[in-house]
Amino acid sequence: MDIKEILLQEYNNLWSEKEVHLQGIRKFHNYLTYITAIGSLALAFHGLNAQDVISSVSNADKAVILAKNSSNILHLFFIAFTPILFITLTFPINDLFHIFAIGNHVGELERKINSLENKKLLLWEHGVCPKVFGGEPDSAGNKLTNIINKGDYFLLFPALFFLTACSIYISVPFIWSKSILWSLFYVILVIYMFGIIMYLALKLKNYTSPTGELSNIIKDVHKNNNDLIEP
Repeated sequence: MDIKEILLQEYNNLWSEKEVHLQGIRKFHNYLTYITAIGSLALAFHGLNAQDVISSVSNADKAVILAKNSSNILHLFFIAFTPILFITLTFPINDLFHIFAIGNHVGELERKINSLENKKLLLWEHGVCPKVFGGEPDSAGNKLTNIINKGDYFLLFPALFFLTACSIYISVPFIWSKSILWSLFYVILVIYMFGIIMYLALKLKNYTSPTGELSNIIKDVHKNNNDLIEP
């Protein structure tokens, strides 16, 4: 197997690996199962389940039980909601990190394969993606606005922040009424988890930049191994 075949094999393997992480992000509905699980757990604490909620429409006894415990069920749901939400957010962050790490490496493989062929055959990862997603200008100085990031900054993140604020507003007074110590512990836990998410998000923002730390490290790895490949 010659050098070009080895590079193409690694190129194809990495594309398959990248697709796994892309599918992980696209299956957003999987994250909703965690929210459903929280609701089921809150109901289970009071001897209820989802079927009881549905049957309460026509069953007076179930309706009375549900109404009697609705406040506690709601509070239990929101107590678990914020920590679970923060943990769930680490999943797409992990997938995005893998995607950009693989993408940068694949981009360098594209350069090597093009060099071996002396033609610009492969361009997506090292030529197109930095301009389409990373804000890198073209030869004329034109730039694209990454609408995915804009949607995250102006819609997704504010919505998540609002939900988190509402969850804390509902949860903390309830826990405080039961135990001041546990309420303080809960607030510290939420602040800690929020800080970790922000740290990871800022790190990821740097890594997704065409001139970010991740890109430079991978380019350096390939630069130090270029002597193994003779175009």
